Amino acid sequence: MLVAKIENNHIAFFLFLPTIMWQLFGTFIIRNRFWLLIALGILTIFAIYETTKVQMTYDFAKVVPDDDADLIEYLKFKKMFGEDGNVLVVGVQNDKLFQKDFFNDWFQLTKNVEAIDGVEKVVSLGNIYRLEKNEDLHQLALQPLLTKPFDTQYEVDSFKNVIESLPFYRGLLYNPESNVTLLAITLTKSKLDSKERIPLVQNIETICNAFGTKYGTQIHFSGLPYVRTIYSSKVAGEVKIFTYLSVLVTAIFIFIFFRFFSAVIFSLIVVVISLLCTLGSIHLFGFRITLLTGIIPPLMVIIGIQNCIYLLNVYHQEFRIHGNKMLAIIRLISKNGLPLFLTNVTTAVGFCVFSFSGSAILDQFSIISGINIMLVYIISLVFIPIVYSYLPPPKYKHTKHLDSVRLNKVMEFCNYLVYHHRKSIYVVTILLCAASIYGSFQVKSLGYVVDDLPKHDPVYTDLKFFEKNLKGVLPYEIRIDTKKDGGVKDYATLQKMNRLQKELADFPELSRAVSVVDFLKFANQGYHGGDAKYYIIPNVLDITDIISYLPKKEAGKANNNLLKSMVDSNYRVARISVQMADIGSVEMKNLNAKVQAKVDEIFPKDKYDITLTGTSLIFLKGNDYLVQNLLQSMIAALVIISLMMAFLFFSWKMVMISLVPNIVPLLMTLGIMGFFDIRLKPSTIIIFSIAYGIVVDFTIHYLAKYRHALKKNNWNMAIAIPESLREAGPSIIYTAVALFFGFIIFAASNFGGTVALGVLTSLSLLFGMLMNLLLLPSLLLSLEKSINPEKEMSRSLVEIEPEVGDE
Repeated sequence: MLVAKIENNHIAFFLFLPTIMWQLFGTFIIRNRFWLLIALGILTIFAIYETTKVQMTYDFAKVVPDDDADLIEYLKFKKMFGEDGNVLVVGVQNDKLFQKDFFNDWFQLTKNVEAIDGVEKVVSLGNIYRLEKNEDLHQLALQPLLTKPFDTQYEVDSFKNVIESLPFYRGLLYNPESNVTLLAITLTKSKLDSKERIPLVQNIETICNAFGTKYGTQIHFSGLPYVRTIYSSKVAGEVKIFTYLSVLVTAIFIFIFFRFFSAVIFSLIVVVISLLCTLGSIHLFGFRITLLTGIIPPLMVIIGIQNCIYLLNVYHQEFRIHGNKMLAIIRLISKNGLPLFLTNVTTAVGFCVFSFSGSAILDQFSIISGINIMLVYIISLVFIPIVYSYLPPPKYKHTKHLDSVRLNKVMEFCNYLVYHHRKSIYVVTILLCAASIYGSFQVKSLGYVVDDLPKHDPVYTDLKFFEKNLKGVLPYEIRIDTKKDGGVKDYATLQKMNRLQKELADFPELSRAVSVVDFLKFANQGYHGGDAKYYIIPNVLDITDIISYLPKKEAGKANNNLLKSMVDSNYRVARISVQMADIGSVEMKNLNAKVQAKVDEIFPKDKYDITLTGTSLIFLKGNDYLVQNLLQSMIAALVIISLMMAFLFFSWKMVMISLVPNIVPLLMTLGIMGFFDIRLKPSTIIIFSIAYGIVVDFTIHYLAKYRHALKKNNWNMAIAIPESLREAGPSIIYTAVALFFGFIIFAASNFGGTVALGVLTSLSLLFGMLMNLLLLPSLLLSLEKSINPEKEMSRSLVEIEPEVGDE
């Protein structure tokens, strides 16, 4: 008996210890309020300083982990041959292409674009070359076909005939069947990796569009640099828009809830500090703003306002009980600091589980969001009590929001449904779950390079223009390792490469392939006086001689030999470079399988090591990688939050019951995705863990109020359930509605994934609210006979009591 008594005393002390600590913390905040405000001011200044340095990312977000085999091969490829995604393409379709005035202006446009700072080189019909044999210099000299504008149409026609005799350029720079030609603009890497990228691309657009306006023809832009730049500029714009929108929407809701301006003003100060800390932390950790991290600032606004609503509501409840302002503030911290901490932790867990994915973009999202959720919690818990400690006590008009007649009627209706239509609640829930399960099987995992942009967006329509006329502009590379120095010069190897290129020409997804074979054909034609019939692979006897004739340097350029971009210096490794259509991650697998089959058929594995790679392949692989890690992240969130629930209530039965109203909303959301053909991709994958981390807060609040009602009413469940609904329901509804409108603003995004994130998360929160107000109390009432409430709910880590003044 004595031992049992000692053990019970230890347990009681352990359970009471957090309350003591938080009482001391509350007293500490009030006694040191001036210095804490100074500390917040210093934090804000530091955050402003860091915010001024934050930058946008100007590349596609890195999704595939560093140890991925395909990524490693791609990095080897880039190290050997350079960037494969730094060419911006400008296209025009016009039957006046070979008319004198049009072509002269196209020639001048080429020069104007090439003169732009940040443009490395431009290739177009206006500056193409042919190779001419110079016996005296033992060299194939690069001779420009055009050095000045044409004077007569006859010269243009002659020029056209020369171009048609050079098969090397057909299908690369022009399509004679559709009268489409292009500028291939290589941009310098230093500009691409900096904020100067956007004005550089805008400058190119301005110059090219002026040409289009003059001739009444549409100019089309594409290529990875262009797509990335437009993405970056759109993300930068949306970060600002949605941050302002989130502040405006939440300010309106604060005013609607409390009906006085001081609540709005001081809540917005919390929001502004939180925003600055969020943006500053992105730079502090060495990250840049991506499509995902760009949505974190407005999310922090939403979460910060949620904390402010909770703290102000509890402060007014406490003050109404005893009318002592300072006592109300201290009890606000001591009795609600830990519950608010737990709800913020569960929300943070929903964001942080993506750090298990191994993906750089999701790691950054997890780190920034998780840290700032807890920082927002600290800022709100410190700032709101301190500010209101300096203000006069609240008047009746400040607390009359606690007497909401409409909300009371809503709670009465919920109680009516729970007690009189419980079976109907179960039937509706089961039907919704069945429909959701069916819909979930319709969900597809499919990603595109321009996935998030609407089909009417110019980036999308221009990409389709190039796919229609030139089969695409996205890089697709094949790396061929002959396993021996000089292996690329081998006639048999060149024949195999040529055969593979002919096979690839039959693929509708791929443009004409280019390799060292084409350069040697081009050189062979020049070697034989420009005769088009010699546009073939040189024979065995001529190959070495022709290679020795190739120019070692281009005039005025620092580049090494002409083949540098196609073969390594030892002639061991070569590349076949192709441009492809944006076919999506699923078709990419099929394409790779078909190409690999052709490769295996042509190249013996014991003599060649062939790798399929390229920016497009790595980017689209990232979508599949993220989906594969969705289950892992979701399970991690379920396990971590369930352990927190178990630690909070010390009852596995209550944990199992609490999981039901939290999992059902996620299942319903997945079903909606299936029915409305919303695909799984990075921006939609994160919905589930985020929503679960927030919805579980509703469950924690309700079960804590329910536990208190049980204790208050001698463990009578029939009385405790309606009482807990009346007391927990309003705060759940307030929070759900505020969060709903906070997330729904993302529906105004230009990115389809961000729209889906906003709409689906908002719906998940509404579903979660309904499940916690109707399904959870129904389950508790139905299991009344099988659950011993005193045994299951008598102990808890923390009290979250409605009567905040009771002690």
